[in-house]
Formats: sequence, structure tokens, C-alpha cells
Amino acid sequence: MTATSSPKERRQARTREAILEAAQKIIQETGTDGLSMRAIAQRIDYSPAGLYEYFGGKEEIISAVCEGGNQQLFAYMDVVDRALPPADYLRAIGHAYIRFAIEQPDYFLLMFSSPSQAESAEDIATQNGDGSAFGLLLDAIRRGVTEGVFLDRTGFDVLTMAYAAWATVHGLAMLRVTHLQGYPMDFDAADEEVLLNFGRGLTSLG
Repeated sequence: MTATSSPKERRQARTREAILEAAQKIIQETGTDGLSMRAIAQRIDYSPAGLYEYFGGKEEIISAVCEGGNQQLFAYMDVVDRALPPADYLRAIGHAYIRFAIEQPDYFLLMFSSPSQAESAEDIATQNGDGSAFGLLLDAIRRGVTEGVFLDRTGFDVLTMAYAAWATVHGLAMLRVTHLQGYPMDFDAADEEVLLNFGRGLTSLG
């Protein structure tokens, strides 16, 4: 919304935000199975039919909630100083990804369990770091290759490196918010060692 928005536009924006906030809370409390247009309407004291002025249905709302999560994930990773050396930067955005998962577990788990969030191969390959978490990762790998820090090997190109990095960090994050939650272990130290050694494997000296 801008300063020139009309009262109607501002009211619509507030209602849309209220719908998404209600949906997020319901998902947090009961999972996606407990989410319905009627449940959201009751939560914000609105008519179920009126919700369709903003969203086409439950799946569209889930997609919008996930998009909000994706924006937050990007924000966590984007605060890392891009002037850091490539290997240090890659490790730092990995830690930021894990921190997002720990601090925003409901968003994290929903984002990666919703079929509506699946992207095409073309979409993934053309992403850049302007608003996309995976695009930011791709940019980090590309910079490392350009600066001669990461070695672009046959069969292990930039996209494959980014896939391996994402899989590694996502696995660490997922275990910390699910099966290993509460396990007596210094996860921060373990994550640092995993990410440090992964980065070494990408280097021309590895």
C-alpha cells in the first residue's frame, strides 16, 4: 500500500492480511486439515462467501501463506553480508536458513509440504538473488566459481552444487525441527563443521 491508496484499497489490504494471519494460526494449531474458508471466516468475524473476493479457495490461501514464508526465508538469508569471501558467505547463508527453520518452524514445515509450492525446472534455473532464497544461493555459487574459489567440475556444475548445498542445509534444518528436536547435542557446532567441510568440498583445493 502507498500513501496514495484509497480508503477502500487500504481496507482490502487489511482484510487480506487478516485472512492470511488467521490461516497461519489455524494451520499452526490444527494443520492444513483444519483449515477451511468457514474456519477462517469465523476467526476474523467475516462471511465465508466474502473471502472469495480475496482468494479463490483454501489452496490459494495456503499458497499465499507459503509465499509469505518464502519472503521471510529470503529476508533471513539476505541480511548476510554479500561482501564476505565466497566460502564464508555460503556458510553464513546456510546458518541463516537453519535459523529460519528453528525460529519459524510452522512456516518452514508448511512451505516444504505443500504441493502448490513446487517449481518448474525452468523457474529454478532462471532464479536470481532478488527475492528468491534459492536464487540467492545460486548467485553465491556462481560468484564462487567466477572468483575461482569453487571448482565447476564436469557433472558438478553450478546448479548441481546449489542442489547439493540446499539438500545439505535443508536436511540439517529439517532434523533440528523434527526428529532431533530436543536431542542433547551442540547442533550449532555440528552445523558449523558440516557446512565448513561441505564448502571445502566445493573448492578447487578440495
